[in-house]
Amino acid sequence: MILNDFCEELSEALFPPLCLACSEVISGKAHEVFCPDCLRQITFITGSCCPVCGIVFPDSPAEDHLCGNCLERKPWFSSARAAVAYDGIILDAIHRFKYGRDITTGSALSTFLAGFKFEDMDFHLFDAIIPVPLHIKRLRERGFNQSLILSRALGKKHHLRVDFSLLKRCKLTLTQTGLDKNDRAKNISGAFVAGPKVKIQGKNLILVDDVYTTGSTVNECAKTLIRSGASKVAVLTLARVF
Repeated sequence: MILNDFCEELSEALFPPLCLACSEVISGKAHEVFCPDCLRQITFITGSCCPVCGIVFPDSPAEDHLCGNCLERKPWFSSARAAVAYDGIILDAIHRFKYGRDITTGSALSTFLAGFKFEDMDFHLFDAIIPVPLHIKRLRERGFNQSLILSRALGKKHHLRVDFSLLKRCKLTLTQTGLDKNDRAKNISGAFVAGPKVKIQGKNLILVDDVYTTGSTVNECAKTLIRSGASKVAVLTLARVF
């Protein structure tokens, strides 16, 4: 333990952590990702929200209650929570990660997500983490699955296994970018297939993705898992579109 502490201090002295956004030296521990100034520019998702889809109710002093969309058609997942809003610094970082193929940025974002405290999420009640899968063609083009990188950091933090064999993407769809909610749901319909039922039946599962936009993708994933016998599927994402 003493040797590990010494090595960590030496590493920080030789290679001080830099802010992911502005590249300024962070005067803290190596696990910190953003400097205080940049951290203040990030919108953390807090306050009253829908207990299912997690949409925040702005300027609402009322307690949590189902939103109109969930009252009209309840999603297949039990809850969906995100750490931060998908804008500014976070949007830029996620774009560097996904489209710029910047694995270093991805690693930092996964550390950031793993360190976020989801207040109403009891990780001890879950059996495994599942990353939202990419189609094999898209995986080969990108070289990695960003959701898997995020999942592994969460799994390590909360001592949960990450099992990407439980869900596969069997249909190559158009990109969801630019589509409205209805078109996204149609586009993603039937795009996933579950793994061995014996590994899914009766399990409480956490589905992880990078961004929650309309919820169409994670809802289709959850539907596939629930229909294969999963007891509950919760969704965690790094960011959410508002």
